[in-house]
Amino acid sequence: MKTYLEFPKLFKILTAALVLISITTVMVCAGLNEGVKYNLQFKKDGTFKIVQFTDVQDGPDIDQRTLRLMNKVLDFEKPDLVVLTGDMLDGRCKSVKDIKKAIDNVAQPMEKRKISWAVVFGNHDSEQKAMTKEEMLKAYMSYPHDLSRRGPENIDGVGNYNLLIADSKGKKPVFNIYMLDSGTYATGRVGGYDWIKQSQINWYRENSTSLKKANGKVVPALMFFHIPLPEFKTAWSKGDTTGARNKAECSPIINSGLFASVMEMGDVEGIFVGHDHTNDYVANYFGVKLGYSRNVGYGTYGKKGFSRGARVFLLHESDTSCFETWMRLDSDFNNP
Repeated sequence: MKTYLEFPKLFKILTAALVLISITTVMVCAGLNEGVKYNLQFKKDGTFKIVQFTDVQDGPDIDQRTLRLMNKVLDFEKPDLVVLTGDMLDGRCKSVKDIKKAIDNVAQPMEKRKISWAVVFGNHDSEQKAMTKEEMLKAYMSYPHDLSRRGPENIDGVGNYNLLIADSKGKKPVFNIYMLDSGTYATGRVGGYDWIKQSQINWYRENSTSLKKANGKVVPALMFFHIPLPEFKTAWSKGDTTGARNKAECSPIINSGLFASVMEMGDVEGIFVGHDHTNDYVANYFGVKLGYSRNVGYGTYGKKGFSRGARVFLLHESDTSCFETWMRLDSDFNNP
């Protein structure tokens, strides 16, 4: 006959089971569970390549030179991931039909090649009044090879998320990609461009801490968004740079402290943006690379004699704390 004295034992068993479930859940979220299937992983040769396209900034009838350039870059570089860092469309889109056509224009180069891709928003994406960011993001996410995510709804912005890249065996995450929504325009008495908010910085810090704890070490990362931080201008003035600066940095007036958090967390190896179409410099600022990609879009402004292009990143599994990067330009190809 069972007595009530057995309930403490039962309670201990149930408690242990709940703890085990909790630990397993944490491991899955952190990408450590052996059963997790990674969307991204290093190739067998130990490399992983990323292409950054930015500032297509066009309407539903996209300039065909833009698509030709995107296709050429993808065929030449053969990336494992494409990141679109904002201003993929603009106010020339007047209806939902226009927006969906504009999105399809930029999606097809990757989709036809079955290349994984992900997007963050820029300031011009919201100039059209037919769809919200949430609705646009759902349209992007409807494509089979798009990896974009809504991200937490309790923080500022739409599309704050990270993408883990597994080792060549697909067993554990060895690199991380942060994607952030840098906003549009500052409202009220400040003016100018928007800034990354404290809630987003807190989210980044929490993710960085969780990954470090789960892996037992820092997981190196790249961070992508649209509008450059105020530190870009300071980094350029220090002189440890490569590339061109044809335009003053259009950064927010307010410095909300993201770079300070990046320095404190120690995981982000580089921050790359778009926004200022004719800049493509990379500056070494306290060991973190701050860089631009030129715009890929022909339907928006550029600079005469300054070719459109895309930025390329090459990661090595043997040393994920370092990366190579270069511009792949339209002028590199034998154009008719």
